[in-house]
Amino acid sequence: MKKLLIASMASLVLAGCGSDSNDQTTGKVSLGMSDAPVDGLKKVCVAFDNITVHHSGGSESSWTTNTFAADESSASCIPDGLSIPEDENRNPSFMVINLLEYQGEKALQVLSDEVLLSGNYTQMRLSVLTNGTYSDGTPYSHVVTDTDAVEGIRVPSGELKLDGFTVEADATQAYTIEFDLRKSMVLNANGYQLKPRGVRVVENTSVAAINGSVDPSLCSNDISNAFVYVYPLANAGEYGDLGSENEPLASAAVDSATGMYAIGYLPFDTYDLNLVCNGNEDDPEQAGDTLILQQTIMDQILGTDGLTVNF
Repeated sequence: MKKLLIASMASLVLAGCGSDSNDQTTGKVSLGMSDAPVDGLKKVCVAFDNITVHHSGGSESSWTTNTFAADESSASCIPDGLSIPEDENRNPSFMVINLLEYQGEKALQVLSDEVLLSGNYTQMRLSVLTNGTYSDGTPYSHVVTDTDAVEGIRVPSGELKLDGFTVEADATQAYTIEFDLRKSMVLNANGYQLKPRGVRVVENTSVAAINGSVDPSLCSNDISNAFVYVYPLANAGEYGDLGSENEPLASAAVDSATGMYAIGYLPFDTYDLNLVCNGNEDDPEQAGDTLILQQTIMDQILGTDGLTVNF
């Protein structure tokens, strides 16, 4: 697995009263970011300046730009000849990541071995910059479409409110924020909007990847719009489209040149996989799209070694 490690420059220790913190013991947490691809976009640049976590006992902790490493921001998101603005202490005002550079099993580790109060955390919040622009007018958070148009990204309330997690006492754990952009990045009348839907916080030791290949003949020798959809057994054989009650947990495009696909950071479980030949017609904002389901492979067990499923 390819990982870019960011060495943190500060650690914050949570302190709170009345928590389930096991007598104020602490543990260490690392946090990365990864992505499942989205249709029709060349770049998805997300600029953020704060990560906050909420302990079940009521206390909170946050990390800001003096913890992030600016040199690990995605150069592809910064206009030529320009740089990320700095605050009065010469810290970068934000960190920006092109999520499309970290697909499948790739991840960018944003925080490393941060000390936190042990116990349950009910929420993680990612503060996304949606209003600022570089001096040439490029929005800090933006997408680049297949036609090279640059569009800003909207985030309701300016924050992505994500799932919680657990910190074990006297232990080190690593988590990844997995952006399933086919679900979370939507285009509507107000432009591109990034939603928390489809964004999962997963523990790295409890997830693995599914990958494999697709025989082009299954889609009449045209896999340019083919996708592999992954459904948990909880769907009970109901294979819905994106936006439906029985939507897939995750999906991935099939590479039209190689016939390969990869889906990373899936929880250990048993899954059904579907090959869909017209996944490009699946609108994540509505249910009931007509999908060409070509083949189903059932009861695939994903464990620590990952899983290869060929169609």
